[in-house]
Amino acid sequence: MKKKIVIGSLVVVVLSAGLLTVTRTLYPTNIAETAPNHEEEKLRSRHYKTDLKTFAAETQKIIPTLSTWGGNWKYVSTDAQENSALIKAEVPVVVFTDDLAVKAEKDVADGMIVVNIRSNSRVGKSDFGENRRHVLQILEALDAKFSRSEK
Repeated sequence: MKKKIVIGSLVVVVLSAGLLTVTRTLYPTNIAETAPNHEEEKLRSRHYKTDLKTFAAETQKIIPTLSTWGGNWKYVSTDAQENSALIKAEVPVVVFTDDLAVKAEKDVADGMIVVNIRSNSRVGKSDFGENRRHVLQILEALDAKFSRSEK
């Protein structure tokens, strides 16, 4: 009986270590963000045909309508300047909270709004791709709301 418990415990430890190794290999970080030349087209910066004030106001309205794992996202704050705005939100993930930042800057050359998004976990080293899903979810909502320009 004691031998079966030891072997069972060993199997659980080995399987857990294997799962963690696979997770770290497939999802090596707990941060996802857009970039102008991101290798994944879906995660490239967006260029929207709108003004900064409208973009910030509409994004604030969109955030609480989004949900993850049954919990609605929470709008936190907006720091607006003359040519930029930083909109922050909290995204519930089961018992954790991820932070999301939407940075919008006015491109003075063409008047477009250039948007980059960053989502990161507050704890842990891997997120099973959850932050990437947050970024894609808000991009989908913003793309539906605003006209895009492909640059």
